[in-house]
Amino acid sequence: MPSGLLGDTFTGHTIMLSVCLGVACGSALLSATAKAGARIDKPLLLTVRGGSCENDGKGNIGAGFGDALSFNIGPATAGGSFLRMNMARYRGPGAYHKVLISGYPDKAHAFFGLGTIMVNADRQTGTFVTDDGTASGSWNCGTPLK
Repeated sequence: MPSGLLGDTFTGHTIMLSVCLGVACGSALLSATAKAGARIDKPLLLTVRGGSCENDGKGNIGAGFGDALSFNIGPATAGGSFLRMNMARYRGPGAYHKVLISGYPDKAHAFFGLGTIMVNADRQTGTFVTDDGTASGSWNCGTPLK
């Protein structure tokens, strides 16, 4: 698959990045549906088909959309206190600040840092933006987070 082209599309299942230090790694992820995916607006335009989100029922969410985007919400995210991440539990729709967000969408534009994850009222879709503004976009888990 060519990389670095504006508008590349990745397909397939989740490959978790280093951000998946907590709830998602080593766990079976929810099966991806046809709706699951992400749109990266920065650092380049990219549509990702496939991905998944996991809720462990203890306030931890792990999400991954190919190599393009990964994030974790909740206290099970390893290294959180060291990185000054927000360790608050997932509580439903709303904004989650100081969440570790990472991606390597085209093997040329990696991003990694703290940012804000917005979970929409449908508990299935939302947006992300890094605090430094280098990455942003939207995501869809394919099924509602509980």
